[in-house]
Amino acid sequence: MINKIYRDKNQLHIFSVTNQINAVIVYEYIKENSINFDDIRILFERDISALNVFKGMKFIDCKRGFLEKIGDRLISTLSYKALVKRTIESNRKLFVFYTPWLNEMSREIVASKYCRGHVYVEDGDQTYKDYPLFLSGSDHQPVIKNIPAYKHTNYWRDDGLLWVGISEKSFKTAPMEKKYILKSFDHFKKVYKPLLKEFKTILLMPTPARLPKSEWKKSLIKMASGIEEPFALKLHPGFGSSPYIYKKFEGYLIDLNFSRSIVCNSEVIIEGEMLFHQKKLIGDRTSLSRYADLLGSTFEEINFLYGEFY
Repeated sequence: MINKIYRDKNQLHIFSVTNQINAVIVYEYIKENSINFDDIRILFERDISALNVFKGMKFIDCKRGFLEKIGDRLISTLSYKALVKRTIESNRKLFVFYTPWLNEMSREIVASKYCRGHVYVEDGDQTYKDYPLFLSGSDHQPVIKNIPAYKHTNYWRDDGLLWVGISEKSFKTAPMEKKYILKSFDHFKKVYKPLLKEFKTILLMPTPARLPKSEWKKSLIKMASGIEEPFALKLHPGFGSSPYIYKKFEGYLIDLNFSRSIVCNSEVIIEGEMLFHQKKLIGDRTSLSRYADLLGSTFEEINFLYGEFY
């Protein structure tokens, strides 16, 4: 299967990168299979584009402007997913698309006449669920939002070329002959420079989608209760990379007299830090708890910080 994917040297390899563990796995996969950087395009689905590990590769730079936001709601041809598809097709080259799952944008890209096939790449807890594969027939209906019975019906389609993960437990329902397990993280360790050597404890802020602004400081107080300095505070990717947000949390640390602690910058990859040093992670439920266990670190869960359990 690997030979089939890389036999044609004239095709592109387009990677949709959704979070930091996904970035780690994508980079290691690229290097293990010696994919030429000139044939790679990186599409960031979240604001993690500052990651230096992809230095030397080309990026798909599509901004979700006012017109695309209107298109997302009303006119599909003007939507962000349509913009991304047009940008990819402007290369006029065949491509293989790599994605954690078939969300709306991924389905749009995979439907392109230039797409030769798609590959699934691990990106967190959902990779370890036993969601069934759905059939590639044209009669399949996408997820119907807000209807629980349909929640897990369109993650992975049965015609995926490969399912790429870090352990045998990744992608439980994928065909065994189509699973690709990373050999190691050796390539990633050569390019990632740990930034938290002196910080053994890392606090993890949950997504702002589940935490109103009025609760940010209270949540920090709860997580930091009883622990010794110094510690590092890692913000969820949902906070973005706004300098204002970082200054806000730095202000909280000062107000609470945590003078020896820091707010991590956007270059910090927690999974990368754990490859070099054992860490203690503290926070709300997160896929990092799984990777802490896999990488020899520990995770302490703080009960849901705000609102009802999800």
